[in-house]
Amino acid sequence: MQIRLQTLEHQQRALKSITHVFSGVDLDYSVANESNPEFDPLDPNLRHNINELQVGAFGDIQSSIPSGWRTRVDDGVLGIDVKMETGTGKTLVYTQMMYELNQLYGFMKFIILVPSTPIKEGAKSFIQSDYAKQYFNDTYSGRILLNLDVLDPQKARKGRKMFPNAIFNFVSGSRLSKGHISALLMTDGMLQSKKTMETNYDQMVLGSASVPYDALAATKPIVIIDEPHRFRRENKAYQVILEKLQPQAIVRFGATFPSLEKEKRKDYNNLIFNLGAIDAFNDQLVKGVAIQFPQDESDKGVRLKLTNLLPTKPKTASFQDIDTKKSFTIEVGESLGSIDGDFAGIDVVGAGKTSNPAIKSGVTLSNDQILAKGDILSSKVYSDTYQGLMMARALDNHFEIEWENFRRGVKVKTLSLFFIDSIESYRGENNDGHLRRRFEQLLSAKLKEKIEQFKNNNSLVVKDYVEYLRASLDDVSATNGGYFSADNSTADEAIQAEVDQILRDKQSLLSFKNEDGSLNTRRFIFSKWTLREGWDNPNVFQIVKLRSSGSEISKLQEVGRGLRLPVDVNGTRLSGEQFYLTYLIDFTEEEFADQLVKEVNSDIDAQITSVEGLLEKIALKRGIDPDDLFMELLHAGYIDRHQKIKPEKQDEFFEQYPEFTGKRLDSDKIVREKKTVGIRQQKFFELKDLWEKINAKYFLKLDDLSSEEVDACIASILDEGVYSAQVGRFQEEEFFINDKGELESRRSTRSTFDTTEVISYGEWLQLAYKQTYLPVEKIHKGLVAANRKKKLPKDFFNKATLGRFVTSFIVWMQKEMINRFSYSQVEGICGATALTDESGWPLEKIIQGNLGVHRKDNEKVPEKFLYDAFIYDSPKEGQTIRDSGLEEVVVYGKIPRRSIQVPLYFGGTTSPDFMYVLKGEDGKMSLNFIIETKDVERETDLRGSEQLRIAAAQRFFESIDDGSINVSFRAQLKSDDIVSMIKEIRG
Repeated sequence: MQIRLQTLEHQQRALKSITHVFSGVDLDYSVANESNPEFDPLDPNLRHNINELQVGAFGDIQSSIPSGWRTRVDDGVLGIDVKMETGTGKTLVYTQMMYELNQLYGFMKFIILVPSTPIKEGAKSFIQSDYAKQYFNDTYSGRILLNLDVLDPQKARKGRKMFPNAIFNFVSGSRLSKGHISALLMTDGMLQSKKTMETNYDQMVLGSASVPYDALAATKPIVIIDEPHRFRRENKAYQVILEKLQPQAIVRFGATFPSLEKEKRKDYNNLIFNLGAIDAFNDQLVKGVAIQFPQDESDKGVRLKLTNLLPTKPKTASFQDIDTKKSFTIEVGESLGSIDGDFAGIDVVGAGKTSNPAIKSGVTLSNDQILAKGDILSSKVYSDTYQGLMMARALDNHFEIEWENFRRGVKVKTLSLFFIDSIESYRGENNDGHLRRRFEQLLSAKLKEKIEQFKNNNSLVVKDYVEYLRASLDDVSATNGGYFSADNSTADEAIQAEVDQILRDKQSLLSFKNEDGSLNTRRFIFSKWTLREGWDNPNVFQIVKLRSSGSEISKLQEVGRGLRLPVDVNGTRLSGEQFYLTYLIDFTEEEFADQLVKEVNSDIDAQITSVEGLLEKIALKRGIDPDDLFMELLHAGYIDRHQKIKPEKQDEFFEQYPEFTGKRLDSDKIVREKKTVGIRQQKFFELKDLWEKINAKYFLKLDDLSSEEVDACIASILDEGVYSAQVGRFQEEEFFINDKGELESRRSTRSTFDTTEVISYGEWLQLAYKQTYLPVEKIHKGLVAANRKKKLPKDFFNKATLGRFVTSFIVWMQKEMINRFSYSQVEGICGATALTDESGWPLEKIIQGNLGVHRKDNEKVPEKFLYDAFIYDSPKEGQTIRDSGLEEVVVYGKIPRRSIQVPLYFGGTTSPDFMYVLKGEDGKMSLNFIIETKDVERETDLRGSEQLRIAAAQRFFESIDDGSINVSFRAQLKSDDIVSMIKEIRG
């Protein structure tokens, strides 16, 4: 399989923000060809552009930067900070940033600094991957090439001391090779390596530099820092960047930035883009998190960890209470009850050699349990170690998620990641440590159980899954692998194969098949926090924490390895659906969910405590009088007479009146267990026919355009005039004292310059074809005709003109084809859907987040509602659900998000929100009703594209109304009452 990168809106906003920083900045291209163009870090345009971004005054990029974060710290270089939450694609963004800055401004020397080997390997793997190269090649039509050199530790060589190849290649890259970018990737350790970086080599570069630091500084680089919290200003690495590399700019990308403890704020340096955790979770850009721990809160018990064995006479064993940190020594023959009464009856009967071949040296207890060094024994679970209990629970979780993902229309590989204390417990002497052996025993038992469970089910998807389970059972050792720092120096081929797949071959882990066609069953990964920042895999659906994480790591970092949205076996990223990462921890961290929510919510300004000053603005939005809104809030008990929000009603208030607050984390994103909603099966059967009909496969057919129509289209577009030159401006900002004695500034344009990027005629035609599918010969014919009428400018064939041509065609297409498309059903098996399994039987439950954000447990669920809980996304939806229990309604329910995607004739899809089965006037169930809610008051408020979406959806549902089932579609606006809409539908 190959991952398919997609153009995502939030990533493009980040790129627009970065490139805008340099808009209008004076760039000096007279410098050496091996260096970046030079600019003045005090150029007033830089300050102006950054300010525009921070206050939301640039284009359509709204500021999400709280005022307290708009800080500037000047290090003598331009600082730019880009905050992107873990899992939202910052590696792609900083890679594409290099392409954009090269294309727009000619920058071509970038040094990427990372704090660890896994992060380096992750960045290297991405940038050099075939799927990334394909994405950038398509995006930039092959006109820009990025050459990545990676600086690794240097091996000693005899003879002349030559520059490390990575540095030599990077420094030698010339601006004369247009469209070539030189990027150098290294860790902070290599950056500070005196042996590599301060050696005076026998070779010179750039005419005079024989020391790497000097050579790199001469390129006037732009430095990219990944994970800025690991590069604090006071750290030596950061000082080396400033003093030795002497960059023109430092662009920091991260989810976490260092803190200035004394000032109690984050150490931001011109934060220009802020995609924080709240946006990432609420907008479903990452998975939600479901926290699990294995014991009841009120019954924690005592846990003892075996820390050492002493060959004394008599032999003794050392234990530590892992909660109190107290240590105890127990002789053979003594009871663990001397440590705590809960262990009464459990004696140490042996210390040293054991009867378990997986544990050569350990402790044997009187209940025949054998402990290896590092194992934990819980006073409440005598039959197993605490690790064994956790692993058994983890396997239950894994196979529940795995089956859900396997039976999808397009399969999704499911991975689980285990963090452990001891490398030895997993690797052992021959890659067979006792923890690995214990895990494989538990896994074998689970595989047999699942095979037995499915043995009488003959559906095709079940047969495929059983084959996968049997392959796993035939070679259990192939199902799991590990990566630990010590593995980097091992010569063991089996271990290296594990490490290479886990650390460097993300695509292999996502596939169900190996290159030779055999089943790829590896889906359990073990590590010791080595896989931290920089490593992730989109299909990690569970993290199991069998060890402590240390005191410094944030909660978001702990779950960060599994937050990225999954991809299916075709490499397509799945979005618009609520996925969860299960995080299994021990009971001592039962407050983890609360701490994680607190950390996420700390990303925003303090929540308001009063509605004073906001009533008029919100009342206007709601179309009511401010006094009426005040009385409404007062009578509901949300505020007091002084307009202060009552603390005990705060959550409910913000849920019902979200306009009063900034962003906050939705309640279903970080939970102690996945929030699910039950499907009322009898109700489902009453709309089964409708559900199957709208879930059938349909293809969109556009009427053919005649040759004459295509010619007329192209001619009309060119006659409108699509030519556009690209103009840059030298701007001046003048500061003066106004009449009030205050400092003001005014800007003016001193001069303009041409930045038009001309491309070849053939390339322009090919790009126009790729984006419009208009035949190349037709476009050529139209251009020839236009040139006869009026000679085209010599720089007509440029990117700006191309963009305007494509935009004009899309507008023409939307208008011209609105009555020239149709839908046809594709015969075949429907398969599993959002509400049914592969046999068409309704599921027992679905994830709440796929229906709605809000849940009212104290609200009576209408009898005719499809689900057993009151789930909604907005107050309008809540009102619709309450009011729909009419006599003429048989059953109704929310349609799971993006489960029904109506293809649009001008590209993309649209998704309806509610489905109804209604009784006709004759009392028969003959009317079906689909609605899509729109957050506007009037139809005239709908944008043109939204109106076209509605028209296309109406056409789609008309097409499936074939006489056997009647379907009507309506758009519901804020002012539309559902009762009136239902009565109107029934005629």
